[in-house]
Amino acid sequence: MVTALVSLGALVLLAALVWDERRAGWSLWFFFAAAVGHAVTTGQVLGSSFEAAMLLVIGLVGVARGYADRPRWRVWVRYAYATALFFALLSLRFVGTTSGPLPWSLVVFHAAVLTLAYVSLTVAFLAAVAGWAQHRRLRRAPWRSLSAPPLVSLARLEGPYLRAGYALYTLGVLTGIAWAWRLWGSPLAADAKEMATMAAWALFTLLVLEHRPGRPSGVRIALWWAAYALLVFVFFVAPYWGGRHPV
Repeated sequence: MVTALVSLGALVLLAALVWDERRAGWSLWFFFAAAVGHAVTTGQVLGSSFEAAMLLVIGLVGVARGYADRPRWRVWVRYAYATALFFALLSLRFVGTTSGPLPWSLVVFHAAVLTLAYVSLTVAFLAAVAGWAQHRRLRRAPWRSLSAPPLVSLARLEGPYLRAGYALYTLGVLTGIAWAWRLWGSPLAADAKEMATMAAWALFTLLVLEHRPGRPSGVRIALWWAAYALLVFVFFVAPYWGGRHPV
């Protein structure tokens, strides 16, 4: 049932990408029902990477849906929907998994904060990439600026979401350290998930310190790709590498 709901949501997103971006909001109901159904089936709230992934997809589609009625933002909206579709399909690998008995309050707070951080950082990443791609495109064809979102607007979208995501991600890292100290007696270990998390946090720190609204630079975009690749690794790949982290 959960897999069917995710599949229906993915089909709605795919249809929105092909025909009408404004219809993507219907997918939110399927993804939300899948997250609730999984929590009821497993008996744990946010006890699996699947439920966190569903919240990530819901947040990303929800933010993008707010820009779907603006024709000049169509490219960015399509990037966001395509990313949400990718994450929705990838999340199917975690259906039925649970984290085992863990401190409920800390797990929910830690997972919820990091999920919000992933949403914010994904929006900022897509805005940065769209802005860089658009800058290169407009250098070759300046007249396209009449049908594309302004670079200033993309920079303004990137900045606030980057700062909010970074603050939430830092809070998630700190609560994770407290959690590890309490459960295992050490704040950090040579664990693929923990090492990648700290590396991503360091890169996001550089992005926050280096952020200057204006013309996108290739170096900054390279930093973004590296940081976001680590984020995807932490969320979807590291759980299969073993280690002490339960999710």
